[in-house]
Amino acid sequence: MLSPFVPYDPIETVQSYAGRLSLLHTGQRAARLLEDCGVKLQRFASGHSEDVSRFAEAVGEDSARLLAGTIRSLSRYNQFRGEDFSRQVLTPRIRQFCPHCLREDGAPVEWRHRLEWCFWPVTVCPVHRSALVEVDVEGIDDIRDAVEAAGGLEAAEAATPHAEGGRCLAWLSDRLVVKDGTDWLADQTIEQILNASEMLGTVLEHGQDVRPARLSRRERGAALEAGFRIYEQGAEAVYAALGDIRGRAAATAVHAGPLAMYGPLYDWLDRRSQLIAPGPIRTILREHILDHDAYMRGEKLLGEVVTERRLHSVKSLALTLKVDRRRMSRLLQKLGLVPEGASDAESGRLVWPVQEVEQLVTDYEAAIPLAEVPEYIGGTQNQTLALYRSGILPAVIPADAPGAVRGVIFARRVLDELLARIEAMPLLEDDGRAAVLSVGDACQRHWGKTDDLFRNVFSGEVTAVRMAGEPRLHAIRVMVADLASARTKKAVTSQRRSGSLSKGTAGQGC
Repeated sequence: MLSPFVPYDPIETVQSYAGRLSLLHTGQRAARLLEDCGVKLQRFASGHSEDVSRFAEAVGEDSARLLAGTIRSLSRYNQFRGEDFSRQVLTPRIRQFCPHCLREDGAPVEWRHRLEWCFWPVTVCPVHRSALVEVDVEGIDDIRDAVEAAGGLEAAEAATPHAEGGRCLAWLSDRLVVKDGTDWLADQTIEQILNASEMLGTVLEHGQDVRPARLSRRERGAALEAGFRIYEQGAEAVYAALGDIRGRAAATAVHAGPLAMYGPLYDWLDRRSQLIAPGPIRTILREHILDHDAYMRGEKLLGEVVTERRLHSVKSLALTLKVDRRRMSRLLQKLGLVPEGASDAESGRLVWPVQEVEQLVTDYEAAIPLAEVPEYIGGTQNQTLALYRSGILPAVIPADAPGAVRGVIFARRVLDELLARIEAMPLLEDDGRAAVLSVGDACQRHWGKTDDLFRNVFSGEVTAVRMAGEPRLHAIRVMVADLASARTKKAVTSQRRSGSLSKGTAGQGC
């Protein structure tokens, strides 16, 4: 065991500890002490657990304590305390430091390279509320070399402007001490939280067109803090923030996709987060997109196949129903789903939950052409057209021109509902046959227009019964007495309307 014994400080990297010990006992850099301990420098610098443990045994320190401060460098990424990190986010190499912390450490032999400084998103020292000093030289692994590259400790101290740490750095400091808690942050890695917070804050602070690489370190640090204050609140807060981002998007084109709506946040989750899993924010963004954009089943979104359509747009409905898009837009205007007079661009951006329009889709898929409806309901062609004109049988997609019948189709559901209404009519008694007429006879002898008669029958103005047997249109019988009463009532109403119009015209003339 080395004497005097110098304990490891949990705030520093294991390489920093080796450097301090070597200066104290050999007056040289870490390589000399590691060689004396039978540890290979490159393997120790890369964080091989066997070599770190061998060094711990040689200097009389607990190996578990040293392994907790070891950043393992792998071929494509790094590991720290069982978590994966990209090299851009975490590296044992020295890229930044706080000169005020080093001043408090004492002499250069006591300087410690803090674990917090190894996280590149960390730009501020929360203890001294100052910006960290960046080191432009690559490959520095000794804190004394980093200070020398910065022009010395006094020059580094003079170059550190005031900066606030914020909640994110306070959380990271606590996380490096102990990982506990039951909140949703406890179930995520440090990199997942830092990356998600920074990207969320970057788009919120700078908009969808921002290029994160062009932001200054201070701007990125501010974005990290802004995003973390939202992210720490949980999935619901993140989902709400995505709504704010989408609401601020300047994209107005019909074909504007999620990249235009969510900017680099979407780009990161879609293409730039393949090495390190991004965590739950990918699922949250995916859900937000599916709740606002029309994706069909089988399409891929953020690496996963869409298993169920949630929304329909004018375009997707037109494709599904095989109807011209502009005609579909006009139809949806008639149904009240698209504002009257909306342009193609305005209607193209609208979406509706599948539940609201799926009946339209279902009706279309099982629709019956007008030519086949008479046989289905048991009526004549004229009677079918009368039901159509009176609105009793609404078409799935009405013809564009008034009176046009080409391409008109009816939902099987609507036809079955009509037959059910006929079945609910009372059965005709044998002794009442003389008091009723068929629909055809009633129109020829008493009523006139078939559609008027049907309208009164199904509104209850004219009593109707049905013949025994299959409930079909030809089985309907109407009461002769009701026909006369209804005709009289209709004539009186017509005369009153005519009289009111005449009086109104006379009054205007005076």
